[in-house]
Amino acid sequence: PTSPPSNCPTGSIADATGLKCCASTCITCGGSGCNTRPGGQYACCTSSVTVSCSTGTLPCVAETVTDAPTDAPTDAPGLCPTGSIIDPYNEKCCDEDCGVCGGYNCHTRPGGAAACCTGSVTTPCSSGTLPCLIDSIIVTDAPTDAPGCPSGSIPDPYDEKCCDDGCGTCGGYNCHTRPGGAAACCTGSVTALCSTGAMPCLLDSVYKPTCPTASIADATGTKCCATSCGTCGGYGCHLRPGGAAACCTGSVTASCSSNVLPCTL
Repeated sequence: PTSPPSNCPTGSIADATGLKCCASTCITCGGSGCNTRPGGQYACCTSSVTVSCSTGTLPCVAETVTDAPTDAPTDAPGLCPTGSIIDPYNEKCCDEDCGVCGGYNCHTRPGGAAACCTGSVTTPCSSGTLPCLIDSIIVTDAPTDAPGCPSGSIPDPYDEKCCDDGCGTCGGYNCHTRPGGAAACCTGSVTALCSTGAMPCLLDSVYKPTCPTASIADATGTKCCATSCGTCGGYGCHLRPGGAAACCTGSVTASCSSNVLPCTL
C-alpha cells in the first residue's frame, strides 16, 4: 500500500500514517519489526519520535502538509459514525473530541484512553460504541497462527509484547508515567509469556527459545552444543573438541531445560 502524502525530507520515507519519517535505508518506516531493519531501532522505529524534521534529524515528525485539506478526511467517506473520526489506518473510529484517533499519547487526549486509544478495540461500529472497528474490515475467519494480545491489553509498537489497556500506550518513552507505572506499562525486561496470564507479557507467537549459557546453536537453530565444539552438529562433528558426545546432534532428544548438552530447544 502507498504511504499517505507527507513532507518527509529528501532521502527519507514516511511511516504508515504519513506523519513521521525514517531514513530510506530502513525500507519501511516504523511498525512491526522496525528494530530489525538496517540502522536498527534508533533509525527505523517511530513510536517515541517527537523531534521535527525541520531540525535535519531522522527519524522525525514530518512538517505539516500545507496543501492537505483542513477539514475531515474524504478518502474514506462514511466509514465512521457521525461525531467520530477515523484513525490513520482507516480501520477504527474515535470520538471527534479526541482530535486524533489512536496512536502515541492517545491516553492524554480529551476522554482519555477509553475514548481515544484503539490498540485493543474489536467492537464493530454498527454496535453504536466508540471507539470502534469499522465493520467493512472485520475478518470473520481471522488467522490463528499469530494470536494477538489477551483481552483487556494492547500491543507495543513492535507487536511483540502486551500491556494493560489502561496504559494507553504499551512500552516506549515515559512508559513509567502512565496509569499503573513501570510495572504495568514498561516492557524492556519483559520475558513472561502471555499464555501464563502475566501482564505485561511477551506474545507466545514471537517467543524464540535460545541456547543455554556457554552453548551454541546448530544450523537449524533447534539444538545446542557446548561452545568448545566451535560448530554444533554437521559434518565432522565427531572430530571436534569433546567428540561426538559433545558436538554431534543427530540422535539428541534431551531438552535444554534439563541442563544437559547437547540438547534440543
